[in-house]
Amino acid sequence: MLHVTLFSLLLTTVTCSRVSLPTIRVPSAVRPRAAIHLAEAETQAIEDEEEKEERLGAGGRGGHAVRGQPELSEEEKIIQTKVMEHQKSAARLTNAEDARSLVGYSTGYAVLSTLSKSLDGYPSGSVVGFAPDENGLPVFCFSTMSSHTPDLVRDPKAALTVTAAGFQGAADGRVTLVGDISRVKHDDEVAQLRETYKAVHPNAFWVEFGDFLWFRMTELKAVRFIGGFARAGDIGADDYKAAEVDPIQAFAAPVMSHMNDDHGSSTVAMVEHYIGLDQVEKADLVALDKLGFNVAITRLGQTFKLRLPFPRPATDRKDVKALIVEMSKASAGAA
Repeated sequence: MLHVTLFSLLLTTVTCSRVSLPTIRVPSAVRPRAAIHLAEAETQAIEDEEEKEERLGAGGRGGHAVRGQPELSEEEKIIQTKVMEHQKSAARLTNAEDARSLVGYSTGYAVLSTLSKSLDGYPSGSVVGFAPDENGLPVFCFSTMSSHTPDLVRDPKAALTVTAAGFQGAADGRVTLVGDISRVKHDDEVAQLRETYKAVHPNAFWVEFGDFLWFRMTELKAVRFIGGFARAGDIGADDYKAAEVDPIQAFAAPVMSHMNDDHGSSTVAMVEHYIGLDQVEKADLVALDKLGFNVAITRLGQTFKLRLPFPRPATDRKDVKALIVEMSKASAGAA
């Protein structure tokens, strides 16, 4: 029996293409309008059904279509269709919440892109320290000797690309904030920015140097969020600033480490019970928030990520533990 899946697309870059059925063109003058619409609707329905077949196993919200894959067995099609339906309705943070949380829990370092003063007409990129303010907008303390400092003094247009803590590749999240970054000169505002910055960089002794200047993003023009494969999109500036940082992610690492080190079999049982996926060889928690967790699953020699939501939103660390225990017991009972 063939055990071919497309789940690995969640961790593999692929090229997408869509095949359109050949259409016989008939002059509209000799075709009744109703017949035209009917033919177009039937063609679209066929294309949609074919595309759905090709996307089986992509996980998430449909995933990428891939050509030339061996045919799935009927049993595997049923399993993967069930998984896809589960993933479509699985509770997730909004993109705005995810982006705010990613920036809030980042390492405090990111890539700043400016319009170069020394090489006119070209962009310039630098790795810089930053801290998010109460709206999730970055605050900076730059040396006058840094190349990006005169760039911003001349033209405030810039972009900051922030990667998720522990970023390793394209399957991990990143956010790009595009807007105007301007110098701050007023002493009262500088004192506030210094406090914000040192909360993220407590050992930043350079903030007291006289030749370091303070900057902040004063206007957010666009937000581009990529949460990994099959999850990306533009976020409105107001939506981003209004979103809240997820509080559960503050202690996600030790919780996930404990589950992965000591309770791997429980995670496998939860995946099989709640998502409906069989033959799971391994399941590790790789992300945790108030609505659930993302799991890296190994099945039939392939590794991919799926979403496993909580029965209800978690309120604090104690509640996360209670929810995981509840889900573990339900999965063990079902087994």
